[in-house]
Amino acid sequence: MTEQLSRRALNKKKCRARILRESRRLFSSKSYENTTIEDVADRAEVSKATLYNYFPSKESLLIGIAEEELGQIRDLVANDLAHEKNAVEKIRRVLEVFILDAIPYISLSRKITYLNSCEGSPLYATRVNMIRIFEDLVREGQDQGSLRNDIETSDIVDIIMGVYLMSQFEWSNIDQYTPEFCRKKLNRILDEVLELQIAHPGHRP
Repeated sequence: MTEQLSRRALNKKKCRARILRESRRLFSSKSYENTTIEDVADRAEVSKATLYNYFPSKESLLIGIAEEELGQIRDLVANDLAHEKNAVEKIRRVLEVFILDAIPYISLSRKITYLNSCEGSPLYATRVNMIRIFEDLVREGQDQGSLRNDIETSDIVDIIMGVYLMSQFEWSNIDQYTPEFCRKKLNRILDEVLELQIAHPGHRP
């Protein structure tokens, strides 16, 4: 019985992931506005009723896509970066993943980024959670002495979020960038904007 329940839970998890994957592809290729729930159900190979069981609206698919990305970032921090001692390097890696994951779906990512900046939007909570991830990493850096603790945590997070927003809306040809080019560009910018935030030997608040 327990094995049956586990298999059922795994199948549900796979079905949900497939729906989100196909909706992300459709929203990127056809645009969010021109994609219907029927389109998503067809591509995900599920009935419309089954899709509604997971996502009651098209908007909830957007929320699901954003929350899935946040879940992957949390896993990255908790597992892959668990042994990384330098919080600044963690910030680089997390920001890099956020940006690189957006490249294949940049028009969709821009839409989500715009909506989650609006306080009245149901997507606003995903922006709050994204900021919390960076707040935790910045505080970690301040506690360990790799980031200056005489600067407000929120101010450093604002700088990091500014880099993310710049990548979304100012890198007009981002969909043509290779991952390596994007990494180098991102790290050059981070070297500049974080330089004043990094605690150097001999620095006095």
